Amino acid sequence: MIDSAQRRLLGTIVLITTAAVTLVVAPYTLIDPMGLPKLSVLAFFAVVALSLMVPVFKSLFSSGYRAVVILLTLFIVQIILVLLFSGANIGAQFYGTFTRNTGALAYISLAVLLLSSSLVSNKEFLKKFIGITLIIGAILIVYGNIQYLGLEPFPYTNEYTVNAPVGTFGNSNFQAAFMGLIAVVAFTMVLNPRYKMLSRLGLGLMGLAAIVVVRETLSSQGYLNFTAGAGVVVMLWLFMSKRKSLAIVVVGLGVMGGGLVFLGLINFGPLAKYIYGASIAARGYYWQAGIKMLIEHPIFGIGMDGFGDWYLRYQPAAHFENGYLSVSNSAHNVYLDIASSGGFMLIAIYCGILGLVIASIVKVIKRSTGFDAYFAALVGAWVAYQTQAFVSINQIGLAIWGWVLPGLIIGYEINTRPPDVSQKAPSEQRVSGKKNLKPVQAVSSNTIITVFVGALIGAVVAGPIFFANARFYSAIKANDFKAVESAGDQQPHDQRRLFMLAGIFRNAKLDDKAILVLKEATKMYPDSYDLWNLWLTIPSASPADLAIAKAQLNRLDPFNPELK
Repeated sequence: MIDSAQRRLLGTIVLITTAAVTLVVAPYTLIDPMGLPKLSVLAFFAVVALSLMVPVFKSLFSSGYRAVVILLTLFIVQIILVLLFSGANIGAQFYGTFTRNTGALAYISLAVLLLSSSLVSNKEFLKKFIGITLIIGAILIVYGNIQYLGLEPFPYTNEYTVNAPVGTFGNSNFQAAFMGLIAVVAFTMVLNPRYKMLSRLGLGLMGLAAIVVVRETLSSQGYLNFTAGAGVVVMLWLFMSKRKSLAIVVVGLGVMGGGLVFLGLINFGPLAKYIYGASIAARGYYWQAGIKMLIEHPIFGIGMDGFGDWYLRYQPAAHFENGYLSVSNSAHNVYLDIASSGGFMLIAIYCGILGLVIASIVKVIKRSTGFDAYFAALVGAWVAYQTQAFVSINQIGLAIWGWVLPGLIIGYEINTRPPDVSQKAPSEQRVSGKKNLKPVQAVSSNTIITVFVGALIGAVVAGPIFFANARFYSAIKANDFKAVESAGDQQPHDQRRLFMLAGIFRNAKLDDKAILVLKEATKMYPDSYDLWNLWLTIPSASPADLAIAKAQLNRLDPFNPELK
């Protein structure tokens, strides 16, 4: 059984991981300064957390955590089956698409973090987590305004709106979504009667500041998820305060409002003229393609994070007819990304996890004796994330919240159950919100060794792809051609690195080397449109090679009239 010292250590890992994955960037180290460093940090700490749970994993099946353990185990097993049998390149599936990095490693790590957070969740831990959340929010509010004022200290190129805050996410939509989540937490904590009036005033101002940053991003996602999250908090306040009749009315209004918003997203109803636009229309094409991928690959999907390799083959005919020329490596809907990547089984298991979260929320509400601001803030933030997930991409800096928050909700329900209905928790002593009067248990030598081994394994898992890309970027900055050639083909292979290496050879008029790289790369990544398209730019490519490249491009983009 996990002891109190191990639980404290695991809780610290959850807090550090959540903060680090949200905030970490590598502006002077990698070509992709956002996605890859977040993946590396996430994977490292997930392995360390797993090392603490492995010794007690069997006991979890006979505890109150049985349901969540079974669901997460099935989720990870299905991902492994997808890796092996979807037919996509295993390395590409493992690390995910360039800049996204939401492949098998990311989702397995997120599942581990969900279980970790469920084991440590209680009233005292929720206070710590909300405190860390507000600190992270304050940092990104300040940083967002620095970016808005044109004072960005790092050499980023904003590909969206000039000076629109992108935070540590690389995209103004993601910054807006996170600010909406932070506003929900801040305004919810204003309702905490335990806080002094000055603290509540400060929290209210922080919530307003977060909304201001949403406005600066020029993205509506932040308003959307804030409205959803705040609305749910109001419902929780009414239910927990035993205003059941009014709560039911508010729930009804919320369902009606949500329905109108949904209709607006698909260009129906009175809100369509305010919601539906070019961006939403493009998402409609992405969603249709994702559904078609799922239907035609129902068992193992198209492979983890493989949407970009398949989109052109599944885009609706109206995409070209209506003048949309963009491509996408995401369905812009987290649920469809999971479904298309891993098939019906993977999305069914994920929905099972969401169902368990909802069941946990209902159970806590039923036995509540008053408004619990900390729990309500968690639920409101989770709803805010899920709202954003319906219309956007699973960026790892946001995804960490979409998995830690449900873990905390599930664990809170388990660890605050009355003694007569609770099942045995996997610890030597029942978790309680009350302070433990016994001496704090020291971390054992076995635990220290376990964590050390976990850290070594975590470094082996998370380090190679990071350092390979860092070495490549360093060689490019130093204009060291030999180093670029060596680093570009370094293990583990990376589709984007090979593409860039071939392009560097082509630009240097070293066609023979460019062709050798492309031959190797297209064998490993036969569904990469960019790699096959690069063949057409090699002056000395043979007619046979060009014919093969054109045939592959036509296979990957069958609706493009220019390839006919």
